[in-house]
Amino acid sequence: MTEKSIGNLNSLPTYDQQKVISRNSDNSPRSYIFDTNWDFLGTVKTGVGKNTAISFYNTDIRYRAVIQSTLAYFVESYKEKEKVHPSIPQMTHWCRGLAYISEALNGTNWDALSDDKIYSTFKRNFREIIKSRDLSQNIVNNTVTTLTLLTRHQLCHRIFSIADLNVASSKVRRQHIAIPIGIYQQLLNQAITAVETYHPFRFEINNAMCETFAIYNEEKFRTGRSKTPSNVNERTLRRTSQIQHKIPNFNPTRDATFLTHLMSPCAIVLFAFSGIRIGELKSLTKDSYQERLISDDKSISILKGETTKGTDGLPKSKVWQTHPIAKAALELAYDSTQCLRDLYKLEIEGKYREAKLSMDEYQTALREIESVFITLKIVGNQKSYSRATLGRHVGIYYQGLNIKATKEDVDSFNTLNPSRNGQLKENGYLPRLSPHDFRRTYAVFFRRYGFGTSTSIKFQYKHTNINMSDYYGNNAQLQAMEDILLDNDLLELMHNEGITMGVDIFDEIFNESDHLSGAGGERIAKDKFAKLGSDDRVYMTRAEIETLVRNGTLSVVKLPTGGYCMNASCSRVCGIGEFAAEIKPCEHQVITDNEAKVIQRQNLRLIKTFRSLNSGDPLMNSILIATKQKIKRNEQLISKHNLKFEVFDDKVKGVIETNEV
Repeated sequence: MTEKSIGNLNSLPTYDQQKVISRNSDNSPRSYIFDTNWDFLGTVKTGVGKNTAISFYNTDIRYRAVIQSTLAYFVESYKEKEKVHPSIPQMTHWCRGLAYISEALNGTNWDALSDDKIYSTFKRNFREIIKSRDLSQNIVNNTVTTLTLLTRHQLCHRIFSIADLNVASSKVRRQHIAIPIGIYQQLLNQAITAVETYHPFRFEINNAMCETFAIYNEEKFRTGRSKTPSNVNERTLRRTSQIQHKIPNFNPTRDATFLTHLMSPCAIVLFAFSGIRIGELKSLTKDSYQERLISDDKSISILKGETTKGTDGLPKSKVWQTHPIAKAALELAYDSTQCLRDLYKLEIEGKYREAKLSMDEYQTALREIESVFITLKIVGNQKSYSRATLGRHVGIYYQGLNIKATKEDVDSFNTLNPSRNGQLKENGYLPRLSPHDFRRTYAVFFRRYGFGTSTSIKFQYKHTNINMSDYYGNNAQLQAMEDILLDNDLLELMHNEGITMGVDIFDEIFNESDHLSGAGGERIAKDKFAKLGSDDRVYMTRAEIETLVRNGTLSVVKLPTGGYCMNASCSRVCGIGEFAAEIKPCEHQVITDNEAKVIQRQNLRLIKTFRSLNSGDPLMNSILIATKQKIKRNEQLISKHNLKFEVFDDKVKGVIETNEV
C-alpha cells in the first residue's frame, strides 16, 4: 500500500453563503464565498493591469461549491500561518489544481484519494487529461502542489509526488525566440525610425485626435443615436479628413488605428533597450525615464517601474538600464494619447461620483491611466484602462514590416533556438514574435556581441545618434552600483546563454568544421582524425561538451577578428587589432571554416586599407609593413580551409622588403 500520512482527517469547514472572502479597503464586503467571481482588488496588491480576481465561471457546477470551500480553507490557513494574504497567482494555481483533481476523481471527496483502488483510477484519469489536452508541465506541477495541500490540511491520507503519479507532460517546452541579428537589426531600425519620425509631432497627434473625438461626439449628440446612419458617417469622415495637421501618413479615426500602430515601435524600443517584461512595461509612466550620474561627466539612463516577478505577485519597485532613445519612446507614447487619458479621467470621476466605482476601483483606474500604454479603444463600459493587446500588436507590427529571412538568418535562428530548429524558412518570417522574445534576445545580444565592453561591439544601427558602444559599455559601471543591478532572472538568462554560446563554439570546433587551422586547431584536427577513424560519428556530443563547459574544463575566448583562443587565462592580445602582437603564433589559437571566412573578409578590408595608405609617405612605412605581415599571415590560414583568395603581392612604396611575413 502506498505510504500515507499519519493522523486523523479534518472535516472541510461548512461555510454559510454570507461568508465574506474579500473586502474593499474600507472593510466593506466585496466577494462572498459562493460568488462566481472572487475579486481581491481591495485585499491584495497587484501590478498595473494585472488581474485581481479568480473566476469560477468555467468550474464544473457539480463541484464548484466544494472547490470554493476548499480554496477558502487553504486561504484562511495560509493567512494564519504566514500572516499575509496569498497572492492572486497562488490562489489561481490552487483553484485550477482542485478543478483538475475533482475531474480526475469524478468528485470532491478528497479522502477517497486515500483508497488505493480509487487512487489508481485517479492516476489513470489524470494522465489521460494531461495527454488529451496537451497540458504543460507547469500545470502538472501545480496540480501536484495542490494535492500536497490536501494532505497537509488533513483532508486525505496520501502523500503525493510526481514520481508516484507517474505523470509528465508530453508538451514540448520551447524557449522564447532569440531573434537573428539580421532580422533584429532591421526591426529595431524600423522601430527607431518611427519613434524619431513621430516624436516631434506627438502633441500635434494628440490635438488631432482630440478634434477627431469631438467631431464624433458632436455627430452622435446631434443625431441622438448611438449608431449613426451611413450619411452621418460620411459627414463625420469628411469633417475628420479636413483636420489640419502636418503629421506624415496620419489619418485620424475614432478607432485610433494610427495610435495602435504607433504604440508598437515605442514598445519595441523599450523592450530592446532594457530587457523589461510586458507586465513591467505597463507600469511605466512618462516620468519613468531618468539619468543617473556615474562620474562627473557621464551618466547612465535608467527606467523606473514595478515588477511582480519573484515577489509572489506583489508589485515591487525596480530599475532597468536603458538607452536615451527610451525617453523619446515614452514621451511619444504618452503625449500622443493624452486626449484619451483626459476622456478616461472624466469618465472615471463621473462613475465615482455616481457610486458606480468603489474607492479601490477609482484609485486603480486613475493609476492605470497614468501609465504610458493605455487602452486605445473607447467602449461604453470600460473595465480596465491598461493596454491588454499590446503584446499581440507587437507581433502584428513585425509582420507588417515584411522583413524576410535570409539564409544567414535561418542558420542563426537554428543555432540560437535549437528547440525551434526548422521553424524559420528562407524568405519567410519568424514563427512568432512576443514581448518576452525581446527579453531573451537582449540576453543573447549581451553575451554574444560584447557584454560589458565597448571595443568589441560590432552591431551598428543606421542612426548615428544611437551610440551602442556607450550603451553596452556602461554595464561594467552599472553593475558596480548596488541599487541598479540587472534582475536575477535576466542575469540567469545571460549566464545560460553564455553556456549555450560555449557549447555552440566547441560543437563547431569539434564536430562541424571540416578544416581546422591555428596551432590549437591543428592539434584538435589530429585527435579528430584518430577518433573518427575508429567509427565514432562525432568527436564529442553536445551533452558531453555542455558538461565540460559547465564544470570549467572547457573554456574559450572568441577573438573579435576571427578565430578562438582555448586558453581562458591567456594574457596575450592576439586578434584584437590589425597587427600581429607577437612573432610566434599562439599555440592555443583555433580557426574553424566559419571563422576562416571572417578572416577572409578581414583580409579584404586590410588590403583596401593598405592601398589607401601606400602613398610613399615614410611616416606610414611601419604601419604598412605590419599590415602586410597581417595580410600574408591571414593568407596562410585561409589557404588551409580551401577558400579562394587573390595572393597579395603589393610592395610598400619606397621600402626594400627583405622579409615578407
